[in-house]
Amino acid sequence: MKKHIFYFILTFVTVQMSFAGSISEYAVIKGTISIPDFQTKEVTLYNVEDGKPAVAATAKVNPLGEFGFMTPVSAAGFYYIDYGQFKNRTQLIRLYLEPKLDINLVINKEHYVLSGKNVGQNVLVQKANEIYNEFAPFARLGGNVTYVDFYPWLDKGVAKANEFSKTINTKDTNFNKLLKLAVATDVEESTYTFFRMPRTAFPDKDDRPAVIKTWQTDKKFTDPDLLKLHNGVALMSNYFFYVSVSGAAVPQRLDIVETLNHITDPALKDVYLRDVVANSRMKIEEYEKIAPSIKPYMISATSKSFLLEYEKVLHKNVGQKGLDFTYNDINNKPVSFSDFKGKYVYIDLWATWCGPCKAEIPHMKKIEEDYHGKNIVFVSLSLDKPKDAQKWKDFVTKEQLKGIQLMADKDFGSDVAKNYDVNAIPRFLLFDTKGNIINSDALRPSNPELRVQLDKLLKS
Repeated sequence: MKKHIFYFILTFVTVQMSFAGSISEYAVIKGTISIPDFQTKEVTLYNVEDGKPAVAATAKVNPLGEFGFMTPVSAAGFYYIDYGQFKNRTQLIRLYLEPKLDINLVINKEHYVLSGKNVGQNVLVQKANEIYNEFAPFARLGGNVTYVDFYPWLDKGVAKANEFSKTINTKDTNFNKLLKLAVATDVEESTYTFFRMPRTAFPDKDDRPAVIKTWQTDKKFTDPDLLKLHNGVALMSNYFFYVSVSGAAVPQRLDIVETLNHITDPALKDVYLRDVVANSRMKIEEYEKIAPSIKPYMISATSKSFLLEYEKVLHKNVGQKGLDFTYNDINNKPVSFSDFKGKYVYIDLWATWCGPCKAEIPHMKKIEEDYHGKNIVFVSLSLDKPKDAQKWKDFVTKEQLKGIQLMADKDFGSDVAKNYDVNAIPRFLLFDTKGNIINSDALRPSNPELRVQLDKLLKS
């Protein structure tokens, strides 16, 4: 027994010794994971930064399944325990930590038992977590739950959440407000996530649960406390995705500024835009077009630092000399990149097995036709496997592909693929008349903005 106690204290000291001695108020969490065949040796404690989970501390799990945290709490708020289940939405262990709390957790596979000398508001928080867990299967990747199950259940789930929110009436008004916001966010974020998950059955586009319409307002995001929740940014992202795909118009990813009309709080705008830019995979041309509209809202030090690094990465290859490759055409004649010096060069990296690549072919044909005779060369460079060379030649002939048709020598192991970090296709490259890179991840032929860019280059 003494050895057991010593191991637990040692875990506390090891994990927390970096804390400054002047910090006097802590929350203590002691836990035991009671799950058969449990293998994870480390538990993570998350807090929240700008509406997303952020690692606050980690702790080792001893052979008895025990772990512990003694963490300083400068301001009361939500923390999250992750033993490997957090991102998979298999069980939410959310705690509202305040100074001087002393919490014990016994974690089972689908629930946890809460006890301790001072658990604060966490009996109520546990009930909120249970509601989250009821919604979670519908928003879980790989869950494969379809609308056939979700739609009939949703009204009951929302009603239960609303009834619970009415019971949140402690003496701590700040806690009450935050937990009510957390419950509403859990319900909506999970519901919107459902519509982003791959399914085996889909409803008609206009077939949507009626309750969702009650969540849509002109000024949707007004409360900066949303950034105190681990799924605050996810709610904004999933909400706008849902609205875009549910509308009559074809969604346009550059309609970012339009979303800002539904966000009134400056901090929410700042954080939302940072997330959008980080995850949008915009091309240089797309970013430069939209940057003047979004930068005035990205005013925090974090966003300014993010944009500085983002722009560095976005432009890191611009102006560098293009790789001087040599590959064979369908007649086995070698063609080199240097052969095109003096002309703009647009290269399509594709393969005969790639559906999205073949979807671009009609657009590629049309753009080649419209720019024929101008100072630009269109090159289609296949990354098919060498053994499929004849298949590639037959495809080029059958489809009457125009421009310059080449095939790389080692598919994704070829120099051109490795030089430009190509791990997915279609991929497009654009070079100036000196053979220098304009964009190593250029606009697709199907994007109307490509013609705008080419027209501008050819006039210069």
